[in-house]
Amino acid sequence: LLQTALYVKEMATSCGKAIPLCFPDDCEFNKQANYCKKKKDVTRDNLVINKEAIAILEGITDPVCVIAIVGPCRTGKSYILSQLIDSDRDSQPCFKLGHLQDPETMGIWMWDTPLQYQLKDGRNISIILLDTEGIDAYNSLERGDTQVFTLSVLLSSLLIYNSSGVPRREDLNKMTYPQMCEIQI
Repeated sequence: LLQTALYVKEMATSCGKAIPLCFPDDCEFNKQANYCKKKKDVTRDNLVINKEAIAILEGITDPVCVIAIVGPCRTGKSYILSQLIDSDRDSQPCFKLGHLQDPETMGIWMWDTPLQYQLKDGRNISIILLDTEGIDAYNSLERGDTQVFTLSVLLSSLLIYNSSGVPRREDLNKMTYPQMCEIQI
């Protein structure tokens, strides 16, 4: 994994940007500012798919490896992916970082430029990086956490669960989110 991460870092370009793959329906996505803003007096119910992200994914012709990072809010998920893409980028991180209690990432965001990786057998693959909204934010509902976590599990080839310190029982209990979703369907 470390060897792959180092190679991906070499292949990453600073000309890409993070865009939402999907965002909560109680948010409005401003494409010009590349930012999701909460709508007033709207309750979150579902995730909205970003058509621009789908168009990028549909244009990929190589086999795809999706790397998603999930975990509690304020544990550095966006920072880790930003470092993987380009640690020398001085102006701003690749994935937006929050410095307040309010979450910065809403829904699931992806790097809009697939990273290219060549396997030992010579085949090329495209790597898609997904950054996710933190679980258990002070203003989040369990349903929203379940939606983001479950979709990340279903989409990813490699799922990274990031937490502060040693995982606790509560962290492991969150791994049952996909089962909870199955029950709700």
